[in-house]
Amino acid sequence: GNKICTMASPTNSNSNTQPPPLPTMRIHLHSELSTAHSSHGVLYEDYPQYSAYCTRRLSRLRHGKPVKKELLHCRMYKSALSTKVEEPGKEGAAVGSNKARHAYRAIDMNNLPSEVLAGHVSYFWEPLYCAERCWAASMAIKAESNGAGSGGGGGGALGGGNDPKRDWSPGKIRAHSIKRLRKAAKFATMLETLTMSTKKAPSADNDNEEAEENATTNDASPPVDEHTQMEARAYASWMRGNLALEQNQWQTACNEYQMALTLCESLASDIHGRKSAEDEDGKKNAMQQLELFDFFTNRAMNVIAPLLRYCHYELQEKGMSPTEKISFLQSSSSVTDTPNDPLQSKLHSLKAQTLQTQATTGSSMSQIVFRENNIAVETKELRMALLKIQDLKGEWEEDAKGGNSNNNNNASGSDAKFMALLSGYDDAISLTNQELKQLATLKSGPAVNAKKFQLVNILGFGKYQKLKLVMSRNEDLANGIIRRNKKKGMTLKHFEEVAHLYDALLQDGRAVVSISGGGAPEDFDGNTSSSAAVEDEFLLEANANILRLRSLRCYYLAQMHASPLVHKYQEALALLDQAESLAQEASEEIGACDQMEGGDDLLENLENVLEEMRGEKCRVVAVSYLSKHTLSTSGKCLLERLHDYDVPSAGTPLTHVPPKLMPMACKPSFFDVALNYVSDYPAEELERVLEEHGDGKSAASTGFMGWFRR
Repeated sequence: GNKICTMASPTNSNSNTQPPPLPTMRIHLHSELSTAHSSHGVLYEDYPQYSAYCTRRLSRLRHGKPVKKELLHCRMYKSALSTKVEEPGKEGAAVGSNKARHAYRAIDMNNLPSEVLAGHVSYFWEPLYCAERCWAASMAIKAESNGAGSGGGGGGALGGGNDPKRDWSPGKIRAHSIKRLRKAAKFATMLETLTMSTKKAPSADNDNEEAEENATTNDASPPVDEHTQMEARAYASWMRGNLALEQNQWQTACNEYQMALTLCESLASDIHGRKSAEDEDGKKNAMQQLELFDFFTNRAMNVIAPLLRYCHYELQEKGMSPTEKISFLQSSSSVTDTPNDPLQSKLHSLKAQTLQTQATTGSSMSQIVFRENNIAVETKELRMALLKIQDLKGEWEEDAKGGNSNNNNNASGSDAKFMALLSGYDDAISLTNQELKQLATLKSGPAVNAKKFQLVNILGFGKYQKLKLVMSRNEDLANGIIRRNKKKGMTLKHFEEVAHLYDALLQDGRAVVSISGGGAPEDFDGNTSSSAAVEDEFLLEANANILRLRSLRCYYLAQMHASPLVHKYQEALALLDQAESLAQEASEEIGACDQMEGGDDLLENLENVLEEMRGEKCRVVAVSYLSKHTLSTSGKCLLERLHDYDVPSAGTPLTHVPPKLMPMACKPSFFDVALNYVSDYPAEELERVLEEHGDGKSAASTGFMGWFRR
């Protein structure tokens, strides 16, 4: 269509003997590929489907009537210009005339002159889709060898059933993938060569030596414009970079990817400059230019740049320690964690190797402290799980600190890391439960009881850390709702959300109290299912926190009952009394816990809430009294009737929110300015309108200002 291939205006020719040159073509190669990828399975890694589509597309291209003589491999077109010329003396060079019409004919697209190539766009689609088919086959082989599957319905790239390719070794599979990728790079290079071809058509007088010299010195113009040449060079560089990457030729891959990145950035800047220089007649084309600008910018940043960073990493990897490698990957990896960034998978694998090394050597997380006991972590799997939790917690805290700016991407990334951290705690808890189940069948003894005591405390440590993390996040959410809506005024919906969060917090707080562990190892009886609670500092802190949460929950439930939509003031007063009593008791308990984490902040927060409770209690008492007495019909609020002796009617608020507008005296300068606009009013038209739409009275009887009093 016109979107994929366009023609530039023809150039003037000064020669009268030669025909005018054909218009220069512009082919949007990457736009065509983007449409094909999004429509035929590449987005879902269904490479066999895309390879089959390329085969069908090539068949349609080659059988097109204007180009089939040059593109089909049938021997009936052996006189075409694209027929490959074999070297003399080579086997198969001299072919007899008794060959069948449809025998194979080798073709060489480089033999086609520039004038022929400029005649039809299929000459450029053919090598492009040949390269795409080979690239898709290589990616399908690689995906299936990695166990990812292709999702297609063609049985996979390695065949199905009794296909011998199923028994290939990984080395042979990789060699087959590289072979297909090498062929894709060959076709991409051919496309680049065709776009820059300056070969002239062979002249009829081949015996004239001067004509041959002129043909060699005066080259023809390229068949496509400079924009298409840059796109072809960028595509070929990207494909050659893919081949070098698979062959572990990092320097070559860096050079090719850098060339592709530079060309894509140049194309984007060229499109942006042309778009800004568009006149009003080209607004329709400017929309297409804007789309192409976004496409090339996205391809440069999200497709080529991650591959280039990965090659840079491989070049710098030698001589780096594992810690330096991880820090380099974290600084070089993309912020958005795109799935096609190879640095992300490399970072994850390197972290896993580092964790395994640390867990094997026992240098980190070999001991934890829980409920005043030093617990040794003896198994390698548990140490790896705890080390993974430590790393995930550091990443989540770093994201939470940097996510204060209102960025949706940062918020979604922080949520994903929070869920990964919870999953890490679940893995550690599951591993500990499995080891406890193995010990459950053993008879009790000093060694067995010591091992059980160790695992029970590790289990309690994991559960406590997970509950502590969830409680901290839920309380932050509740405080965020209060902070955001405090100035505007909390509504019933906001109070419900906060009360619901404190319900969940209270459940988690009670779960903390029931966590097993603690005490002395010699007092442990070996019963892991129903162990009595140990009276220690941990239990006192957990009970004090439960009192605090109960107080806050009662307070926000009271505000729900006292809201204008519910107006259950007696229940609200009872809840406020209970909340105040619990808050005072919680303050005493928290003050008695000297080692409680964040105890001073909790006490300060409770004091502030107590002051709010007292003020809320006075307000509820006043509103409750006003709701019971209906001795007056006045609609004024209480603050406007402080010196009146009658009681206003039911439903009268304490004050108007927001305050009502009050009349103010205007300065004389206001009327001086207004006089400039009202001095020349059309009095006759106003009188006519009054007579037509009035109630029978004339404008003279009511006066000019009487019209404004209506």
